[in-house]
Amino acid sequence: MRTIIHIGQHKTGTTSLQDYLQSQRNNLLKKGLYVPDSLAGINHPSHYILNVFALDKERLSPMKEHLLSTKPKSFFDNLENKLTSDIEKHYKQAQENNCSDIIWSNEGLYLLNSENEYKKLLQLFTKHSDNIVCVCTFREKKSFRKSYVKQLLKQKINFIQTKDSYRYIHEDSWLFDYESKINLLKKVFKDTIFIDYEPQNMVKIFMTSIGYYVSQNIKEKHLNITDK
Repeated sequence: MRTIIHIGQHKTGTTSLQDYLQSQRNNLLKKGLYVPDSLAGINHPSHYILNVFALDKERLSPMKEHLLSTKPKSFFDNLENKLTSDIEKHYKQAQENNCSDIIWSNEGLYLLNSENEYKKLLQLFTKHSDNIVCVCTFREKKSFRKSYVKQLLKQKINFIQTKDSYRYIHEDSWLFDYESKINLLKKVFKDTIFIDYEPQNMVKIFMTSIGYYVSQNIKEKHLNITDK
C-alpha cells in the first residue's frame, strides 16, 4: 500500500484540500484512496497530532502550544502508544476496503525542521508501508511570507527572534529557505513530489499529482483565506 504524506506548506490551499478529502471520504474509498478521520482521539480534517508528536521536545508549533495548555501530561505520555494503535487500525481498515493508497495531511508538518523530526514522523508508517511518498506544495516566497505573517497575526501569535522557531518570520528564516527544505525532504523520504502553488485549482492539481482524477465540475471551497 502506498502511503502519501502531505506536509503543506501553510497557505497553499491545505485547509481546502483537507475539507475535500474528508467530505469525499466515502467516494475516495471506492476509488482506492483511504482518508483517516480520527487520530489519537482527535477528529479533525487535518492530522495535526502528527506534527505535535514528531516535533523535538523543545520545539513548538501553534497546535502543540494549544495542546500543552489544554491537555494533561498523561495525554502526551500516552501519545506514541495511542498514535501507533490508531495508525495500525487505519491501515487495517484501508486493507479491508482494498485501498491501494492512504493519505495523511497536515500543514504543520512543514514546521518540522530536522532529519530527526522527519524520521520520527516517517517511522510511524514504515511498519505498514514500504512505498511512502512525501508531497509538498511551495508558494512564491514573498507571497508565502506575507500570507504566513498575516495568519500568525490573525491567530494573535507573537513574533520572536529565536531563529529555529515558527515565530521567526524575517527573510532569513528557515521557513523561506526552500532549497534546504527540499534537500531535507529528499534526504529522509525516498520519493518526493513538489508542487507549485496555483490558488484557483489546488485540489485538482494535488489530486492529479497523486494519481486521482477530479471532475472539472468540482467547486473548490477556498477556506482559511488571509489574502483578502
